[in-house]
Amino acid sequence: MDKFKEAVLGNKLISVWGIGYLGFTKTLKLQSRGFRVTIFDITHSGFQTKGDFIPNSEQLYSWSLNAHVPAIDSSMAHIVPAEAMFEAKVHFLSFPPTDRDGRNMLKEVADIFIKHKEKLNGALVIFQSAGAPGMIDRQFTGVLAAHGVKCSFASAFRDDWTVEEYFYNDRTRVIAAKDDLSLNKARLTYDILGIKYQTLSNIKEAEVYENAKNALQYAASVFTNQLAIAYPDVNIRTMARYLMDDITLNEAHLGIGAGGYKMFSSVKNILDGSANPHMLSLIKEVHNNNLSMILYYAEAIVNKGCKSATILGLTTRGNQKNIELSPSVILGEYLNRLGVEVFVDDPFYKDAALTSIFPFSQSTDILTDGLKSSALFVMTDHNKFKYISQDDIRRLGIFNAALVIDNVPLFKEFEFSHSTIYHAVGDGRRGLI
Repeated sequence: MDKFKEAVLGNKLISVWGIGYLGFTKTLKLQSRGFRVTIFDITHSGFQTKGDFIPNSEQLYSWSLNAHVPAIDSSMAHIVPAEAMFEAKVHFLSFPPTDRDGRNMLKEVADIFIKHKEKLNGALVIFQSAGAPGMIDRQFTGVLAAHGVKCSFASAFRDDWTVEEYFYNDRTRVIAAKDDLSLNKARLTYDILGIKYQTLSNIKEAEVYENAKNALQYAASVFTNQLAIAYPDVNIRTMARYLMDDITLNEAHLGIGAGGYKMFSSVKNILDGSANPHMLSLIKEVHNNNLSMILYYAEAIVNKGCKSATILGLTTRGNQKNIELSPSVILGEYLNRLGVEVFVDDPFYKDAALTSIFPFSQSTDILTDGLKSSALFVMTDHNKFKYISQDDIRRLGIFNAALVIDNVPLFKEFEFSHSTIYHAVGDGRRGLI
């Protein structure tokens, strides 16, 4: 790593591929940290090779809120032919993978890199724009690896749209990389540039994150617009500002269905109180999909050949006696309908209390009876289940379960047998699906 740092700081030269909005602002940022920049105009943005870095009127008004874009120091930045780009050890790919005309610029640059592969040893390539998840690996990193190119790859996707947003918002970047060496190089680069960052596991995960973030914003915009039509007599414009500020999205968690009476009753109230409930199609679809997720997991264990299942926790949340619209209740009922023998362990619902609401199920105590089924659903984080240890996992027979589906997840750090499929929703393991 010291060798890479020495190479970066030795000539303080970085290459930027593309001189559209992303490339222009990246060049400004690099110059503010004292770096010289070589630029390849893959985006054909109209700048002259002599060093004319003056945005035209269309660029000024699309790149800035007030039509003011700082000037690039042309003595320290030069548009050069592709072969002159490889004196630098860090390459920022500052262009969309595919332009609006369908031109695959990612492939074009990949072809250039392959032609000059001997100059890329030890270099770091950083992608600034995300396409469809998996696109970078399919069309760039994988292709270069197949041609024997030996360099590092990382992503640091940007979602800013204006110069003001880019320079005046102290935003933390999300970086990801092809491997540990690439990630360490990316960390070092961003430390040198003085940019805060957090990390994800790999480039595809970062592509999913970047697109999902924008899709979530899109869904929120559609919902508020539907709300405005569903409630034409309410000032949704003022309310929407408060609404977006008050929602704590990090309280939304991965799991087998979002449960609880409060959520469902709010959906029902919004629909019941509207003069145009048919316009609220987005929230209706969300509710239907939530139920289908619960049913999916019941069908998944049947498809894996499991004839019996134990549910740890009926209540919506651990240590709260409330089963109204609990995912566990819906899951248990559907498992029974599919012909699966159902065992339930919940500290609040034992024996007669359980039989009254789940006559088809059998009450069990996992800590004394052990696992009686082939599949186990860990649905809530009751205190009783929190204290289960690795020794308990072995002693109680959970270690050899065919399937452990962990909704909370409480058991993610434990070891299981090689034949056990352990799955926490969204953990990236394909064994269940």
